[in-house]
Amino acid sequence: MRRPWGDEVSAASFAGHPGLLYARRPRTFAELLTGVQRWSSRTFLVQGDRRITFGEFFAAIPSARKRLRAFDIGPGDRVALLAYNSPDWVLSLWAIWSLGAVPVLGNRWWSPLEAAASLDLVAPRVVITDAPKLTAGCAVPVLDIADFGICFDTAVGADAASPPTDIPGPRDEDDPAVILFTSGSSGMPKAVELSFRSVVANQHNVLARARQLPHLLSGDTPQAVNLICTPLFHIGAFATQLTQTLTGGRIVLNTGRFDSGQVLALIESEGVQRWGAVPTMAVRLLEHPDFEARDLSTLRSFPMGGAPVPPVLLERLARRLPQLADRGLANMWGMTEGGGFLTLASSADLARWPGTVGRPLPTVELTIADPADDGVGEVLVRSPTVMNGYLGRAGGTVDSDGWLHTGDLGHLNDEGYLFIDGRNKDMVIRGGENIACPHVEAALLRHPDVVEVAAIGLPHAELGEELAAVVVYRGGTPPSEAELVRHLQGVLAYFAIPTRWKIRQQSLPTVAGEKVDKVALAAEFS
Repeated sequence: MRRPWGDEVSAASFAGHPGLLYARRPRTFAELLTGVQRWSSRTFLVQGDRRITFGEFFAAIPSARKRLRAFDIGPGDRVALLAYNSPDWVLSLWAIWSLGAVPVLGNRWWSPLEAAASLDLVAPRVVITDAPKLTAGCAVPVLDIADFGICFDTAVGADAASPPTDIPGPRDEDDPAVILFTSGSSGMPKAVELSFRSVVANQHNVLARARQLPHLLSGDTPQAVNLICTPLFHIGAFATQLTQTLTGGRIVLNTGRFDSGQVLALIESEGVQRWGAVPTMAVRLLEHPDFEARDLSTLRSFPMGGAPVPPVLLERLARRLPQLADRGLANMWGMTEGGGFLTLASSADLARWPGTVGRPLPTVELTIADPADDGVGEVLVRSPTVMNGYLGRAGGTVDSDGWLHTGDLGHLNDEGYLFIDGRNKDMVIRGGENIACPHVEAALLRHPDVVEVAAIGLPHAELGEELAAVVVYRGGTPPSEAELVRHLQGVLAYFAIPTRWKIRQQSLPTVAGEKVDKVALAAEFS
């Protein structure tokens, strides 16, 4: 078999437009997994008392695949995975791929309404879930994800020399490999289809930048221990678990909701070396009363993304975790539509250019559309990592030349470092979760006493932004905050329910074109 990895990037064409590609790159899952059997005896997945080796993991895939094959699932069919993080989630992902099918990674925090609309959109053959109530009334078979966990029992003590299970496809690099969801600016979650080329190119960029391309590693390469607390159905954690699979790393998963005390304990007990998080998590870690009592000396890398990273937070992390100061801190920028990470700022970059999200990764091209006098305009991205498009939506945000219109406003300095200055889409990012303001507003307008509403983002020390709502009621007794929250529960995900309110009879202020003046409304909360 040819060596599938290389670090040479050259001008090429893909998906009908020009761009940058690695000349030598994996074209199939078999090539992607080349050499993984070197780590069969290593611990791969840890959650609570569960410890699963690479050998046991790949030995469990045939049994998991058999459970899906009973539903006549074939290449190109979609299988939805709607569950919280667990080893069973990771096994289900690879079992789906082992049939040549396309995993659909649903957001476990959806409301029943959002889950029903999203599953109807993607039309999966089967749903694998830990939330039967969330899929009540689903028209397709629903499987309990715990049944896939049983497959590990048959793989205990698997031969350390056994290679990973053969995984077919794709027929073409542009075939879909995974579907994830992102909140759009106009309502229900949007289904983002990523090709096999996209998934591989994102891995290639990250591994090349870290000098960890698999052909440079050996069975004796020290194992990296990575803690994942963000949801595996988000692009960042999805990409991270794949990176650890390819490089022989250990994935440590927390249990239950994010808890900074549990994270501190896991870093100490598992010797965690890398923990990628959203800024909110970092703040809560630093503020936890056990912070000083825990041994965090193994932590060597702390990349952040998913929301703006305040420079003051980086300063606090460097001060309280001094081993990160020189090389351990990083700021990354990316998005689901972009297939993952697009830029990276190292500790040195952040020291030199505070606030930057870095320079583009090797196959990523950046440009600023229609910049103003200060150089700020919409950030456009072209890369083989960029999505095929939104499922079920004509057109989209990728133009004929392959440029993704990100909706983020930014500027580039003379050395090519990108700075994000805001967004031109009506979105709030609360603790790393995208919230579409029109979606929240539409839900509130269904309340019989609400005649106008504006959902807006407000700065928040821990979450980056919090969601506020200004509600205009029609008269009589005003609805209470508690009543409005109850109205939204079951319709919106919990993170999309406003935490600050103004309830009044005065009409919303407008600017030219009769658009609601959200700047003026935000000022009312200060």
